[in-house]
Amino acid sequence: MFPPDPYEPRVVTWLRNPGVRATSILLLLWVFTAATLLVFHRVLLPFGLAVLIAFIIEPFVETLTNRPVAGRAVPRIVAVLLIYATLGLAAYLLGARAIPLIGAEIARLGSESAAIVTGIRAKSSALFDATTALSARFGLEISRDDVQSFLSDNVASALDEIRHDTSRIVGFGRDFVASTFKGVMGTFLVLMLTAFLSVDRVRIERYARSMVPADYVESYGAILKGISVSLAGVVRGQLLICLTNGTLTFIGLWTFDVRFPFLLGLVASVFSLVPIFGSIISTIPIVVFALTDSLAKGIFALLWIIVIHLVEANLLNPKIMGDAAKIHPVIVVFVLMVGEQTAGLIGALFAVPVASVILTVFKFLHGRALNAQELARSDQAPLDELESSDPVQAGPVSTLDPQAGDEPADEPAGDEQIDEEPAPEFSTAEEQPRT
Repeated sequence: MFPPDPYEPRVVTWLRNPGVRATSILLLLWVFTAATLLVFHRVLLPFGLAVLIAFIIEPFVETLTNRPVAGRAVPRIVAVLLIYATLGLAAYLLGARAIPLIGAEIARLGSESAAIVTGIRAKSSALFDATTALSARFGLEISRDDVQSFLSDNVASALDEIRHDTSRIVGFGRDFVASTFKGVMGTFLVLMLTAFLSVDRVRIERYARSMVPADYVESYGAILKGISVSLAGVVRGQLLICLTNGTLTFIGLWTFDVRFPFLLGLVASVFSLVPIFGSIISTIPIVVFALTDSLAKGIFALLWIIVIHLVEANLLNPKIMGDAAKIHPVIVVFVLMVGEQTAGLIGALFAVPVASVILTVFKFLHGRALNAQELARSDQAPLDELESSDPVQAGPVSTLDPQAGDEPADEPAGDEQIDEEPAPEFSTAEEQPRT
């Protein structure tokens, strides 16, 4: 290596550091990857779905491959095919029962929308009479026509919006399912990518590890492990919470005899994929449809939804998602808004998993920086103690100390130092026999 040139710029000297060069190359690779993903973001949906599906089915693949059959381990490709067959059969059986039921409830909702508006107007009239009698005691005047007109207009518009949004959501789901199962190329592409990612997981990880410099292999393994744990809490935990939320909602609405229990339970389950906002939005149509039957049903439905959310927040989230997937609600709201503004519904669905990956990397780098600071302090502490405990002081100051009790010694001339022990007289000992 050439000696450093004292006249070269500091930037060039800084770039000569091998660690700085490696970090710069990694940073450029990350920027290039991000720019590539941004340019080709329209074709990333199949790859994103394949990564999520491969990550979801990985525990089942590990379970099947770790249990030998007839004394031999099950290959990963066989485990993936078995999982595909099981999921396909379950989807067929569920779709054969659920799709006709959903269609029937949507048709019923469309036919009963006028009766729902009429019932709300009648209930609002009775509520207005009770409110008028109560307000008369306090000398308040309330116009009946204005209140009824306000309630009728807002209720009608709200029901229209709910019906439109519900139809749009269900229509989106129906179109998505139809396009998925009818589009052979799209379905085959997602399943093929998922199989490749799941079967070749070890080789993919080994190849990615080989691309990392040797000095960063340990850090890469720690980051990869942290990302795996965090995504496990976010993706698998959120799917299980969605299933639990939809099932409990259906059971409660069916118990209270609220209309459209299966459709409302499905809406609650789908909206639960979006944290915080999904649970709040799905509560509104449930309470509105329960209120169309009676006030008691509306109150019971609201209390039941509150109980479900309390169980979800205090039991399901800590137990299923775990401590590794904890993300502050403010960060969740921020990333959801960014994802929705960037890529719409798909962006909102992928916002939290992407945020969990970024936060995992940030926490690792932050912890590594703190460890480096602590190590530097621990290395500096012995040096500070050694300097503070050094008994040798400056020569003139120690010899002229008035509290020492000794007479000041003569100062040596020049740079000579005083030795505490006298030098041995070897020459005198040798010359004594001669004399």
